[in-house]
Amino acid sequence: MERIMLQAVLMPEAVIFNEAALVLKAKAGDLKAFSALVECYQERAVATAYSFVENFEDARDLAQEAFVKAHEKIASFRTESRFYTWFYRILANLCKDFLRKKKVRRYISFFTGQDLRGEGVEETTARVVSPAKNAGEMLINEELGDKILKATAALPIQQKNVFTLRYLEEFSLAEIAETLHLSEGAVKAHLWQAGQKIKKSLGDYLGDDGRG
Repeated sequence: MERIMLQAVLMPEAVIFNEAALVLKAKAGDLKAFSALVECYQERAVATAYSFVENFEDARDLAQEAFVKAHEKIASFRTESRFYTWFYRILANLCKDFLRKKKVRRYISFFTGQDLRGEGVEETTARVVSPAKNAGEMLINEELGDKILKATAALPIQQKNVFTLRYLEEFSLAEIAETLHLSEGAVKAHLWQAGQKIKKSLGDYLGDDGRG
């Protein structure tokens, strides 16, 4: 589907912004009217997205995606509410989904062997995602991600804290040790134990009860 250009073109007669009139025209298929709404709210939308994701480039992309979705759904918009109130729900849902997928990718990175091995851990959890199973697909597999998050939530508190700080907050081993008042050796042990438990819970995906 053709993307809507965010460089909106204001209508000459729209000297005074009239949201209700623009919404009615946009609902009738007037692209210039919708572009005027974008022009009015795009900075606010980027600021809103930034409050969720704390990265300007991601915020700008999410705001644009939200405007595209809003344009696709504008015919269903009920005019008794303000346009931005309706649009905010679209934008917020996109941001929350973006953050959830980002969290899942961080957790799954543990199982792809890309992290702890560089920090001196001699033996980490074996890869759950093997090349034969198409690692790219598994990384975006929502069901797998949800299962990992649930398994993480069920960990003993210290293992959960260590695992979350490492793979969600991206703390170094030294930072985790300082934060939780542990030795780096204890941090590594908790990470390994957490990985083993989560790996075991993914036995359905491995076809071997998580042992291989």
